[in-house]
Amino acid sequence: MNRKQLTGAVIVACIGLMLASVRVEPRARPHWQKGTASWYGEAFAGRKTASGERFSPKELTAAHRQLPLGTKVMVKNLETQELEEVKINDRGPYAAPRQRIIDLSKAAADRIGLGGDGVARVEVIVTEDAPTPQHRYEEMLYEVQVGAFKDPGEATAVVDQLRERYPAVYIAPRDGPLGQYYRVRMGPFRAPQELRRVAQALQREGRSLFVDEVPASIFWSRALG
Repeated sequence: MNRKQLTGAVIVACIGLMLASVRVEPRARPHWQKGTASWYGEAFAGRKTASGERFSPKELTAAHRQLPLGTKVMVKNLETQELEEVKINDRGPYAAPRQRIIDLSKAAADRIGLGGDGVARVEVIVTEDAPTPQHRYEEMLYEVQVGAFKDPGEATAVVDQLRERYPAVYIAPRDGPLGQYYRVRMGPFRAPQELRRVAQALQREGRSLFVDEVPASIFWSRALG
């Protein structure tokens, strides 16, 4: 086992011990909206979003007019009952603003079964407030989220598929406004270059994801309970 594999194994072992205590991440302040969702895709690929990130139609992100950038929300298709957790990293939608409340990436739209006309009635529920550093120069850590599941068996199946190639993958149970659910995440990463390498490899495999930037104090307090 080389140094990189050993480091990954140590991280997974530590996180496994943390999760064994059955501590669950707390829910965010409740915030609900009902309205119409739309999506945007390849025509905007590579453009800077309001957060400064480059837009990718393959990532689980969305645009919202008011929610702070970095907020995580669960978007539920009210017709199909399919849902997905996404990160707000852009502003919009600007088309039909009285009806449309959120603009999803193509990957997120596919996850919740948006119809062929590209719009659907949805419920948007805040699951995690945007993280705020305790001080200006606080270290930032990075994680990759490859899905959020109501069924723990689905989350476990995804982890089993990924663990051999990505030792830092783990399940993070969370107490959300709709009840408990299970995030599948990788990390933490300190180096943006390593984060990008992993994210790009996952996307080449056809995985949809989003990248989460977390202040170190929040990450470790959350992980240690």
